[in-house]
Amino acid sequence: MSIDSKPRQPKGIPVGGQYAAYAHAEPGASLAVARHRQAMAQRRELFRANGFVPAATLQAMNAPTTTEHREEWWNRNFVAAEYGTGGKSYPQMPDDNTPSMHTGQAISGHRRTHRMNYGNQDIQLRMPSATAIKRFSAQNGNPTFDVPVSVSLKGGAPVQGWVRVTKTGPHTWETTTLGGKGDSGDQVSEAVAAVLESRRVSMALKNVPDLLAARKAREAAKGVELSPVSSSWITSIGYDENTNTMATRIGDKLYGHKVSKQFFDAVKNTERPGSVYNKLVRAHQRTSVNQCGKCFRFTSALVTHTCPTGHKAESGIGLAHVERARKRAESVAASRSHGISPVTNVSAPPAPINTAPSRFAQPVPTKKTGAPAPRRPVEAQGPAALAEHLKSTDTDGF
Repeated sequence: MSIDSKPRQPKGIPVGGQYAAYAHAEPGASLAVARHRQAMAQRRELFRANGFVPAATLQAMNAPTTTEHREEWWNRNFVAAEYGTGGKSYPQMPDDNTPSMHTGQAISGHRRTHRMNYGNQDIQLRMPSATAIKRFSAQNGNPTFDVPVSVSLKGGAPVQGWVRVTKTGPHTWETTTLGGKGDSGDQVSEAVAAVLESRRVSMALKNVPDLLAARKAREAAKGVELSPVSSSWITSIGYDENTNTMATRIGDKLYGHKVSKQFFDAVKNTERPGSVYNKLVRAHQRTSVNQCGKCFRFTSALVTHTCPTGHKAESGIGLAHVERARKRAESVAASRSHGISPVTNVSAPPAPINTAPSRFAQPVPTKKTGAPAPRRPVEAQGPAALAEHLKSTDTDGF
């Protein structure tokens, strides 16, 4: 935005300058600081509302490769965490999980959890050590819980957030990035899983040259459910985007074809799926598919199937720590936002930060002129609207 296009402050109002109402860029890192304060202001309002707070992704103070600013690392992750209501929060990996629990600088007064850096040419990841995560999981009956991380992808700007983890087998983990979707979120999820599943954690990510390919293979192994269609002879269909395979059950037989997602959608959404199937799918390349007798999902015959387990429900453990973390998060968010309003006009941040300020609703026509009348920013509609908006926004957090 140019200087001339900014609205001027009315004359006679002593606010320190005609553009003082705007948090605008200055040389150096001031724009990044403004964005960070804006994100903190949004989180502050959610905490004050004392309702559900969705996970977010925040700017990191330093790269994952350094151990500096340890207290700020934990503080920012407390602010970025998800917080439920009515005692239904997922446990958080605490900042004081050590074998001896000596006196230290964690919220509880004990020593802080040991953190490690893991990385390869695509990602640098700092999180509680794999040993600490596995110990916390074993001590609590292997529940689903959230792990704080800081990440830099391909040398990009470092960010902080959380990954939800569940131990599903002797050497297998389910991992899901919170506050982040798309390829970047998949990379972070796969990186955490690779570390937790490796027997040599120092080499875990170096042995995974392509995190996206590894994630795709992991998801393909879970298979895809079949959905019924309204047809006189086709029973159900399904589509695996990881292998571009469509499965069609006709009677007691399951057929597979290599087709695009558009062809599958055409069959799924039509009122005459049998006719569309004959025109678009039947002539395409056939491929073998299998259906699991336990989970009833189908997979390509070239894939070794693993029944998905998913995450568990909230266990109710660790609520005392979550409550302490929430209080610390509210205090930190208030101090870092320096009292600014969550609707301050700050230009939208570039990826990977997903707490961009002022996402406006679509304009609606007015009755008199038909001209679009801008709605209020979602942040101005109250904490509940802001929480729901941040929870449902389809953006890449990482």
